[in-house]
Amino acid sequence: MIWVTWRQQRVQIVATAVLVVVAAVVLAFVHADVVSLLPDRTAVSEKYGDFMQYYVFVMLVVPVLLGMFTGAPLFAREIEQGTHVFGLSQSISRTRWVVTKLAVAGGALAVSMFALGLIAAWALEPAGFVLSGRLNETNFETQGLAVGGYALVAFAIGAVAGLFLRNTLAAMVVTLVVYVALVFTVANEVRPHYAEPVLLTAPIGGHVAMDPESWVTSYGYQDASGKELPYSYLDCARQEGDQVACMREKGIAAQYSAVHLPSRFWRFQFTELAVLTLVTAGVLAAGARAARRRLT
Repeated sequence: MIWVTWRQQRVQIVATAVLVVVAAVVLAFVHADVVSLLPDRTAVSEKYGDFMQYYVFVMLVVPVLLGMFTGAPLFAREIEQGTHVFGLSQSISRTRWVVTKLAVAGGALAVSMFALGLIAAWALEPAGFVLSGRLNETNFETQGLAVGGYALVAFAIGAVAGLFLRNTLAAMVVTLVVYVALVFTVANEVRPHYAEPVLLTAPIGGHVAMDPESWVTSYGYQDASGKELPYSYLDCARQEGDQVACMREKGIAAQYSAVHLPSRFWRFQFTELAVLTLVTAGVLAAGARAARRRLT
């Protein structure tokens, strides 16, 4: 069964591995060049600003493409063609058939994508400032353990969608929609709560000092007691005279920013991997249920 699955998936597995090797070589070159340019951050930004943006875009879409073109057809294509009947007729249980295919295809995918994510985290760490830090949205998902975690969850969504829908195209569409919703939800509703943000303040008229690579989750104004105040900067900006004095008249004593510091990158990576692992486990549990009911 393992050999049959390997033969069915070898093109995707080998192609993914080759692409990871090529990407690793490129990233190693970028790392060496960035280190040679530092501490001149301006030179690094000018030379690699566009590259970093392209890299982030590509790495945001790679996991969902793997889910759509590797995960979704894994079961759906065999069910459409009826070839799954042959496999299930060889004294192989439904559970073993599903687990073997998931383990071979998903395991190879995991090794490749976790390797790519870790290489990227090492290679691009010196250039993190180019895109305002590695913790910020879209940057975080494209480096480190999160790369492998998102690839696995996309693969699982695609595979299980194929089991439920029994149609490759429909499974691909569902994978895209569910994955995008998941990434958006985790980035905006879950990740900010992995730790209590650090609250940085400054007097009105001053500047909140922080590491430029910090992730700002919220900001606003406080009164003298530290209570947050609802206020729009335009309330005073539209008036003539001293804007700071205007703000003080409204009871505003300080401005604040709630941030996550760059040093939390790996802590958040491990936390997000745990979250994605739980999601993947839940998706696969649903797949096991679907296999028992829908495979005939």
